[in-house]
Amino acid sequence: MNINSVLTAINGGDSLKQAVGIQLLSKANDLQSATASTLIQDFAKAQQQVTASAAPHLGGNLDIRI
Repeated sequence: MNINSVLTAINGGDSLKQAVGIQLLSKANDLQSATASTLIQDFAKAQQQVTASAAPHLGGNLDIRI
């Protein structure tokens, strides 16, 4: 979904376009939330299937920087 056109509609002067733009933005947000939830659930399922490694100290700490 093209978020730029939705934001343009929200910022426009036409109230109908604003209402439609807000609804589309809400749907895009819901879609992203559902996708993220599915990804997290799939990751959790995959983690349950991981067996102990030959070197148990490896992977004990994970540093992630964003």
